[in-house]
Amino acid sequence: MIRFESVTKRYPDGTTAVDDLSFDVDEGELVTLVGPSGCGKTTTMMMVNRLIDPTSGRIFVDDADVSGVDPVRLRRGIGYVIQQTGLFPHRTVLDNTATVPVLSGWKWAKARERAAELLDLVGLDPGVYGTRYPDQLSGGQRQRVGVARALAADPPVLLMDEPFGAVDPVVRDRLQKEFLRLQATMHKTVLLVTHDIEEAIRLGDRIAVYGDGRIEQFDT
Repeated sequence: MIRFESVTKRYPDGTTAVDDLSFDVDEGELVTLVGPSGCGKTTTMMMVNRLIDPTSGRIFVDDADVSGVDPVRLRRGIGYVIQQTGLFPHRTVLDNTATVPVLSGWKWAKARERAAELLDLVGLDPGVYGTRYPDQLSGGQRQRVGVARALAADPPVLLMDEPFGAVDPVVRDRLQKEFLRLQATMHKTVLLVTHDIEEAIRLGDRIAVYGDGRIEQFDT
């Protein structure tokens, strides 16, 4: 589903963030990228949806070279979850969750119906939380909304950048369990970035251990 072929990202100052990277993520597989800050794992993930473009090499999603896909269309077809959730503060939880379907051309009524289904799926009663705003939620609840929003348009691929890193250990444990439950049902193709080796082992079907811009080990 995701394939890297000899991908390198080099910046004008000579810094090489990712060096000749080649690996595959199979359909329905959850691969964790783990390593210290600055090792290239987030850069790797952001090249999949073209928030960063590689200097050389090619990246494929479902056999399509992403360099030939319109970036906006590409991003609307890939779920994206970040550490701070990125929720719009002026929109309700329900409308935040409905964002991508609406941008993809869904009618508001259908998008909100889908959003309500997803909120319920991640353990947030839409009748209770749907009309609230992000600042009226706890950190763990905001993170659940972020996951629901990423799933709203039913994308085949999810990119998750330290998705549970901004919450306390007890909430993180609950969110990890909840996400594993969801993944067992949905079988999304997931690339998840973390600096926590325990999280990588707990969540990943396979783990890519990063050194300096390279994968040093990649296995179950």
